[in-house]
Amino acid sequence: MDIAGFKQVKATTNKIALSTAVNNEADVKIVNIVWREEQPNTLYFSSVKDSPALAVYDQDPDVAFITVPNDGTAGNPYMRAQHVQLKRSTLTMQDLLPLYLDTVPNYQKVWDMIGSKLVVFELKLKDVFVDPGLGQGKGTLRF
Repeated sequence: MDIAGFKQVKATTNKIALSTAVNNEADVKIVNIVWREEQPNTLYFSSVKDSPALAVYDQDPDVAFITVPNDGTAGNPYMRAQHVQLKRSTLTMQDLLPLYLDTVPNYQKVWDMIGSKLVVFELKLKDVFVDPGLGQGKGTLRF
């Protein structure tokens, strides 16, 4: 699998279901994501600074995710990965805001309400299973 399939699926989504587990308790959250082509092995998401989720992310940064296709996307394209390392980013929401505004519909409303409270996280990708949709070649992309 090459990066073209990854880009194709990424173009159909701006959300992932992010799975964490602490003390044998699983949890899943839907989070908005952005991607920078110059750093292809990294997805970014944000969380509110005082959210209880931050303690979970810090305690066990080994996570899994699957993309959530945008409404109306034909063929059910998706990407998924396990054992992805989550870490706090050196980038800020100011750095990523243009990507969020371009990628996530109505993100300006989110930014206006809680933008100053958001902190950025990175998902460092190693192996990502990519399925561009029904009838198309699927496989694992290794970074």
